[in-house]
Amino acid sequence: NFPYTFMGVEPGTTKDDIHKCLENWDKGDNGILNHSRAHRLIPGEGWQINPGVLHAPGSLVTYEPQVASDVFAMFQSLVEGRIVDWSLMTKDVLPQYHHDLGYLIGMLDWDANVHERFGEANKTKPKPVRPVKEMEDAGYRENWITYGTGYYSAKELTVFPGRAVTIKDAEAYGIIVTQGGGKFGTHHVFTPSMIRFGAITQDEFFVTAGAAQTGVRIVNTSDSDPLVILKHFGPNNPDAESLRRK
Repeated sequence: NFPYTFMGVEPGTTKDDIHKCLENWDKGDNGILNHSRAHRLIPGEGWQINPGVLHAPGSLVTYEPQVASDVFAMFQSLVEGRIVDWSLMTKDVLPQYHHDLGYLIGMLDWDANVHERFGEANKTKPKPVRPVKEMEDAGYRENWITYGTGYYSAKELTVFPGRAVTIKDAEAYGIIVTQGGGKFGTHHVFTPSMIRFGAITQDEFFVTAGAAQTGVRIVNTSDSDPLVILKHFGPNNPDAESLRRK
């Protein structure tokens, strides 16, 4: 009903405040959200969250390109009435530091968490890949939606109903089709409304660097629905370099 997520901590919060939250882990809600700020989630917009920044899953379906790592520390002891075990706080921490609260807090990028303009520093609004009219005249629209780091980047490509385009990229990428159907190169693509266990789908593909640089022809075979594709790139995509934050 109201999509939001908590990220970072309020300016003025101290490390002692977070230390007290960890001390209160076994007393129910440790109160860490009292020191954080809820940010409204706006469909189409995103966030670049770097390591060491506290953040929670949002209440909207989220597309999340990320570095290939499952390292995390859960600083919240109670989530929607569900108890979080301390082991999720320390699962990637050396055993000798499991109860060293100062060490655990030291894992945070403190300055990034208490940034006075957290939203301004981390929000990523869609940025057109080319002039909008030029793209729309050619039958498509493409935006950068994930950027600000050299480790990954992502675009959202929309091909208009009944149109065909050839799109070139500098590097290899993976795709997820989120709406519509048609042709992607020589392959049929289609967004399933339901996937049964073990079923093969036509909504995920990988494009090699050579094919990306030559260009992939994409055809929207619908007369009414857009064909929407999310494209995620690995490290050091030169096309994304101009969007890197200084």
